[in-house]
Amino acid sequence: MPVTSLADLRENLDGLGYYLGPRGLDGLGNSVSACDREILGAIDCSVTSLRQLANIEDYTRAAILQFQIDNNVAATGNDGPQLRSTIEKTVRILQDNLKNVLKISIELSGNYRRTTYNAVKSYQKSRGFPVTGIATITVRRRLNDDARGGSATPSPTPSPTSELEELRKLRSDIITLKQSLQSRQITDEEFIREVFIRVP
Repeated sequence: MPVTSLADLRENLDGLGYYLGPRGLDGLGNSVSACDREILGAIDCSVTSLRQLANIEDYTRAAILQFQIDNNVAATGNDGPQLRSTIEKTVRILQDNLKNVLKISIELSGNYRRTTYNAVKSYQKSRGFPVTGIATITVRRRLNDDARGGSATPSPTPSPTSELEELRKLRSDIITLKQSLQSRQITDEEFIREVFIRVP
């Protein structure tokens, strides 16, 4: 079932990390004029949030445009059933990946609600991301990789000491190979092959 409301569209864009203006979804006007009437129209900034607007204003249009660019879709900034369906599918994939990686029960609704937000926070915490509940493109790419690899735990990060030791060994091996080449114990082709084998 495709996303039908404009509020759902904005909720999904917000959850996927697309900027919806200085007030966000629920913010109201403030002392630094975050409520820009040139963009939002003639609204009462003290009571009306972006979530409640019935029209596509420029903040939402810019978020749509950025989503389209990030997902290799024709970048028009225009709303429509196909766009809403594509965004919903992106959220469903996110939810499915969270379900598989975190081993949790989550509805694949295609709507970025509180359950998805909390699951993203859990994932971010487990992977060392800032814990925001916002599934930015960087978070989604890492989650996609984790879901494809079937890894529910982060892979260990090599320590700087072990990386340094590996580099020292690589340097030593290449020096030895270079000496063998210069003394004509190996051919140019053998030297190149051996270097390619050793270099990550």
